[in-house]
Amino acid sequence: MTGIRLTIAAVLLACLPLHAAVAAKPPPLPPLTDPPTGIALPGKFVWADLFTSDYDRSRDFYVELFGLEWRPLKAPPEPYGLFYLDGVPVAGLVYRKAPDGNETYGRWIHYLSVPDVAAGEALLLSRGGRQVIPRQSYPQRGEFAIVAGPDGALVGLMRSSSGDPGDYRAETGDFIWRELFTANVAESAQLYADLCRCLAYPRDDAPGRYLLASQDYLRAAISPLEDPVDTAPGWLGYVRVADVAAISRRALELGGQVVLAPTAEFAGGTLAIIRDPAGGYLGLMAWDYIDAEEGEQ
Repeated sequence: MTGIRLTIAAVLLACLPLHAAVAAKPPPLPPLTDPPTGIALPGKFVWADLFTSDYDRSRDFYVELFGLEWRPLKAPPEPYGLFYLDGVPVAGLVYRKAPDGNETYGRWIHYLSVPDVAAGEALLLSRGGRQVIPRQSYPQRGEFAIVAGPDGALVGLMRSSSGDPGDYRAETGDFIWRELFTANVAESAQLYADLCRCLAYPRDDAPGRYLLASQDYLRAAISPLEDPVDTAPGWLGYVRVADVAAISRRALELGGQVVLAPTAEFAGGTLAIIRDPAGGYLGLMAWDYIDAEEGEQ
């Protein structure tokens, strides 16, 4: 996981439909940082879980697509496992029966570090949100909950017991960025600023869009839905890749779909959006970090 320095432009992207979900109770979870640091970074997205009814196919899809290592943690009937990149866990996979009992289901949930999970739940509820998974505590992971904002967008809230992963440059195959698409951009920006006690400010280069920042890093973007009637609000996570076009083609070969074809929409990088075989949406981003002082990548 990583932040992007405040001097770097955020992503502009068209909206996509995301399906609503009610998540299942998770299995015992490992710590976010090992060894523990005890350092919290409120405002940073620190974890992601894919909830899916097609567990095996989703596992194989992402292992093949990004070259990840797979480690199962809990056996069926409610299996859970982790995707690893270079020995570091980057995301979890949770079995979740399709809400309607028939269609294949997949949904990524992204977890935001907050100072206090209980206070975060209360804040969201006071502003028209709702609980999806009420606050839970695990000795190694800490406290977390999954909630829906007043716009219906699902997000995880987390207070790690071991500390949050530090700010470092995302490797290829790791998450690099998150973006919320919503019809209520300004209201959502204020809500998340209050939720994580971080900064939210309008973008000078893109009217109607906001950025979230904490600890002098950009953390996420909040952008308007292009079609609020036919599309649902939701958080989209982006994985850093070396070649967006190549990964998009590979996603097709593995049974996925390309929702947004590779496009250059921000300075120095390209992006795309894919849909995995179970229906989970994921962004792809090619981004070169450049040292502002030395001009090195």
